[in-house]
Amino acid sequence: MNINYQLTNSDFLEYQLYTSSKSELHKKRRFRSRIIVPIIYLLIGLYFANKNENGGIGIIMGGIGIGWFAFYPMYSKWRYKRHFKKHVEENYKNRINKPVEIDFDENSVNAKDFTSESKINGTELKELIETKDHFFIKLTTDLSLIVPKHSIENQTEFKKRVTEFGAEYVDELNWKWK
Repeated sequence: MNINYQLTNSDFLEYQLYTSSKSELHKKRRFRSRIIVPIIYLLIGLYFANKNENGGIGIIMGGIGIGWFAFYPMYSKWRYKRHFKKHVEENYKNRINKPVEIDFDENSVNAKDFTSESKINGTELKELIETKDHFFIKLTTDLSLIVPKHSIENQTEFKKRVTEFGAEYVDELNWKWK
């Protein structure tokens, strides 16, 4: 089986967003930012409410804390996407719209792009992750091959071929960047 395609900015971006959404470090960082900042605002608000008898500043600070807690998920989603968009544009600019070829042999996967050629033992394939628009073939080294679905003629055969190497199939068809 031979697959030829070109990767776009959106392909790299979706991979970065998917990996970030599964990263424990990023999950913790987003959770802490959502919780700690409102607590700080609420504590400052309580301090000013107790210090001043009118309490106006305390109410404003408390309102800011509650607003942060409510709207941070939308802000975080936007900020991370913007960050990864810039990251892709800067770090993958030489790989955008360049031909990529993946060829499956009996015991290995041969990946070739405009700069290099790699022969990957089939036993090194760890997971086949399927999202709505892509397949991510994750290797035991935690590197991944990005394969857009539109470039694969027979997706059932592709999945069968990759899982025959021992890769675990991961169904993420409902995954969405949040």
